[in-house]
Amino acid sequence: MSSLTIEEAFRTSLGGEPYRHQREAAKAILEGNSVLIRAPCGSGKTEACVLPFLIGRREKLPSRLIYSLPTRALADDVIERITDKANKIGSDTRIAVQHGANSKDPFFKVDLIVATIDQTVGAYCATPLSLPAYLGNIPAGAATSSMLCFDEVHTYDYLLGLQAMRILVRRAQCLRLPCVIMSATLPDTFVEYFADKGFVSVDGRDEDVPKRRDRKVVLHWVGKCLEAADVLEKAVAGKRIIVVCNTVDKAQRICREVEGKLSPVFLLHSRFLPKDRQHIEEEMKTHFRNKKPGCLITTQVCEVGLDVSCDIMLTEIAPPDSLIQRLGRCAREGHEGDAYVFDVENSAPYEREIVEKCKTYVIENWNGEIVGWNKELEVVNSLLSESFERIMKNEDRQWWILDSLAEAAFRGDKTRVEQNVREILNVNLTIHDDPSSLGNNILRMPWLSLDVRLLQREFRRGIRLWSLKWNDDEGGHPSPKISWAENVEPYGYYVVHPDFARYDAVYGLIFGESGRSLTTIPPEEFFNTIHREYHMETWFEHAMKCLDAFEKICIEESSTIELLARLLDSEHKATCGTVSYAVGLHDIGKLNRDWQKAVGARDVPLAHVPFLSGKPPPHATISGYALQGAFQGIRRLAMRSILALAIGHHHHTRAETVDAYRFITDWEKPVAEVCDRIADAYGIGLSLDEIRSFSGPSCLDVKFPGFESIRTYTAYTIVSRLIRLSDQGSFTVSS
Repeated sequence: MSSLTIEEAFRTSLGGEPYRHQREAAKAILEGNSVLIRAPCGSGKTEACVLPFLIGRREKLPSRLIYSLPTRALADDVIERITDKANKIGSDTRIAVQHGANSKDPFFKVDLIVATIDQTVGAYCATPLSLPAYLGNIPAGAATSSMLCFDEVHTYDYLLGLQAMRILVRRAQCLRLPCVIMSATLPDTFVEYFADKGFVSVDGRDEDVPKRRDRKVVLHWVGKCLEAADVLEKAVAGKRIIVVCNTVDKAQRICREVEGKLSPVFLLHSRFLPKDRQHIEEEMKTHFRNKKPGCLITTQVCEVGLDVSCDIMLTEIAPPDSLIQRLGRCAREGHEGDAYVFDVENSAPYEREIVEKCKTYVIENWNGEIVGWNKELEVVNSLLSESFERIMKNEDRQWWILDSLAEAAFRGDKTRVEQNVREILNVNLTIHDDPSSLGNNILRMPWLSLDVRLLQREFRRGIRLWSLKWNDDEGGHPSPKISWAENVEPYGYYVVHPDFARYDAVYGLIFGESGRSLTTIPPEEFFNTIHREYHMETWFEHAMKCLDAFEKICIEESSTIELLARLLDSEHKATCGTVSYAVGLHDIGKLNRDWQKAVGARDVPLAHVPFLSGKPPPHATISGYALQGAFQGIRRLAMRSILALAIGHHHHTRAETVDAYRFITDWEKPVAEVCDRIADAYGIGLSLDEIRSFSGPSCLDVKFPGFESIRTYTAYTIVSRLIRLSDQGSFTVSS
């Protein structure tokens, strides 16, 4: 937490006083309210959410913020802005980005995570998209207990991602966790819906933001389709120009046709590898921000988060929210600009009806006019209010999404998670002439994320594809299986032969042209989930180290412990004590005779050994089963079962089978010593008589907690996370 006031934080990080909407939003957030911010493009909505969190976390606000965005590129852009602001105010907040192409914090350990919306939903459902399913309850405990922010929500799929967001927001509100929703292009009906749900609504205005107040963008309707000749005609010496196409193919074609006639020309779209896209974007931003003349040819990727300004914009007609976001890049720094809107032969990738409505509105109301915030709100309310109202009132749709998320959580189904976020489904593609020769290194190939419909189209045209599948096993040892693709399915991994596609660092992925195989990513740049180096360690030593690690985590996760205390109907200290028993005894299943025999224990029970030729029997579910009756101090019976389930899932999130077991002679001695430490520290005891020391084959009471029960599901994910992080942390605790 920073020692600055919120006013000082704004002045220090932005170099001036906060705008009215920033001040109002920050005040409401610091009071613990959920807030909806609707403000013009480039008016500092991100800072209005993030700065109060940096000031108030752990005391006034939760310890962690998960900031969700629609695209990977936007997440990469926003993380830079947030990090810069945090550094300027001297905050010690740990910040990381998390998405499929940049997985810096898949366990959601840091204080502020900038993630794509699908990563947030997957984490919440204990089905992380960047981790094996068996690790799912670690990020889940963060997602269920954090402050949540959803930015650029107008871009979320209305029937899927927007509904999934509403479910997470409603569940957070039930737990008294603040949420923030932000966008520039939301109709009044959307704002009114969340105001009725207890959100504080904050609207921005052009007149409050100097660069918006001085901005004059004149819109011109052009009754023809966009071609390269139009770009060359509108390009004026000394001007910055942005050209926005609705499809990647058209952007690539226009770029090729104007190259050599304009300089420099930058091409930016969704079919670049992350490192190349980042390079292009950084070079282009530097050029444009220095007000040097140049031309950017792009697609919908410019609509969210691309903080650059042009003097002249050429754009194809699009839905009203997309069009407004594009216009927000014209004269973004203030002063004057011209925007030319072109017709299209077909509406793809948008629905024809909404594109035609927007075209009619532009022709009748905007042609030749200065388009500012008030006019932008008018078109949004005119064309989108009715559909948003219908969507927000569709309770059947909400229940359908809730059931589908519950199913995804129960099964650990990543595909189902994605299907609840967006209708446009993706596939992963790389280029290689002999993928079988790569072995496990195929996991280190650079992967492009594509609309599945694009790859299906090319597959029907006859391109040569391999399909890649692997066993994402509970032990984290994937084994790839490569075969000829018989079809193209969403979320699959495919390899195209370089005879059929070319990747170019300037143009991106191009089908129908031959190229070369891509190369694997160096090991030091490739993410590895967990690496543990085991040493000889007694059972008691490991338990003590886990408790030491937990005490540190309690400080970092103070607000999470407070939330858990409310869920358990308990005091803070007693809650820490209860979880300490779960942490300290989570490996009690290793006191099984068969387990100790397998690791070669002799005089003292062991927890880890450096080398082991065979695999010891499972122990985690035995731990949960043995401790099921031990938590008598927890008043709510359902919560006792949840604690036992979290212990049983400290290796595999959805394990349920309990093998027959019998504890070793004198098992009580090390267990009693652990219990004595906890009793002395927290003043609560645990009866060894309630611990089952032997049993035949059995199962845990439940395989997975009911997702629909907000209290029990949240408690399960929090306790699971605390146990597993303490277990991981024990490997860094000094002996």
